[in-house]
Amino acid sequence: MIQLENIHKSFGSLEVIKGVSLSVAKGEVVSIVGASGAGKSTLLNIMGSLMEPSGGKVKIAGTDIFALPDKSLAAFRNREIGFVFQFHHLLPEFTALENVMMPALIGGAKWGSKEVEARARMLLEDLGVGERMHHKPMQMSGGEQQRVAIARALMNNPAVLLADEPSGNLDSRNKEELHKLFFMLREKYNQTIVIVTHEMELARMCDRCIEMKDGVIVGSGNGAKNAEIPPIAQM
Repeated sequence: MIQLENIHKSFGSLEVIKGVSLSVAKGEVVSIVGASGAGKSTLLNIMGSLMEPSGGKVKIAGTDIFALPDKSLAAFRNREIGFVFQFHHLLPEFTALENVMMPALIGGAKWGSKEVEARARMLLEDLGVGERMHHKPMQMSGGEQQRVAIARALMNNPAVLLADEPSGNLDSRNKEELHKLFFMLREKYNQTIVIVTHEMELARMCDRCIEMKDGVIVGSGNGAKNAEIPPIAQM
């Protein structure tokens, strides 16, 4: 589903990614760990087409994404890549339901489309925040806002979900629930997920844990998978 081939990234004379190659299979949940400055977020941004590499190829679902014209790349990103960040970046003037619908609207769906609204409602219900769909972000807790952000990332049924420190701004209880949530998404939607995290508990839950240091991969091991992860509680 994701294939990185000899990725390099430099900022001036500073090389921050140094020939990284990586493959992620469909339905796999992979974590990327390492100290600050190791290149984790830069690699994730390249993987998600938010940043162009200085060299190498990125293929998502077989598409060489940086070979696409800019307009086609933007459309591909909207359709095939879902993003979850540490800070949820919800639009404060819109309700949870409207925020979740936004990627479909940007992709050309019509405002008021019954199909778009039905999918947004389903995602919010699946993520345990259905009762909050008509609330604006400031009326929700941090954990609820992050669940809304995940629903938004899934709105267009993307090929991959990329998360950058998704639980870094949450308390311990909400972190635990959010971590379990990613595995529910994999089971229900067969979602391919790559997570950059400092949370070793989350990293160990993943199918594979990849360690980066100084712009290269220095280790890769199997995680504990999710067979013994307890049910998700409501936030």
